[in-house]
Amino acid sequence: MKTLIINAHPDPHAAEAATNRMVQHLVARLPAGSTEIVNLAEADIQPLDKDMLDAIVHTVFQRQQPDSGQRALLARSGEVIAQVKSAPRLVIAYPLYNLGIPARLKDWLDNIVMAGQTFQYDESGTPKGLMGTHKVLLLQASGSAYSTGPMAQMEFSVPYLQALLGGFLGFSNVEAVRAEGTALAAGLEAAVQRALAEIDARLEGFLAG
Repeated sequence: MKTLIINAHPDPHAAEAATNRMVQHLVARLPAGSTEIVNLAEADIQPLDKDMLDAIVHTVFQRQQPDSGQRALLARSGEVIAQVKSAPRLVIAYPLYNLGIPARLKDWLDNIVMAGQTFQYDESGTPKGLMGTHKVLLLQASGSAYSTGPMAQMEFSVPYLQALLGGFLGFSNVEAVRAEGTALAAGLEAAVQRALAEIDARLEGFLAG
């Protein structure tokens, strides 16, 4: 079973970064040859700019034929969608920045949210996800603790990703593991070790089915 790992850390080669350590730990525990890693800092990701938005509106909603430039933009997005669809398991690893996800990850997500491919509208205009049995594991690193306590109300990334991927695109399960509090008194190592232990505990269920 293929697992696609999206690493949104700005420096995927920073060995001590909590995000990268979680990724490497997970890769070491998955069957050899079963993973594909995309480092967004090094990937050519099409942003949802005016040209891309015009291409989507023109072809998906107005149902017109794209011109050559629009065809090229949609082809780039289609490659990302095909990559996601080919992997029954998706891992998204990212640091929490200013209470949200990194900009490069948002660009990547905008590529996979495509009507007719990862979701569709029913007759009433309600979106229905098409990702079926695919599962998602989120690996989040943060300097403070956001899962509980007074900071929990300020953490928007996990609820957003669960709503987008699970609620909108229809992934069957979206769970999160947090290496949180890396900048607190307990330190980076304690936060990472808790997260690695949680990855181990969740791995069998993530791969099952």
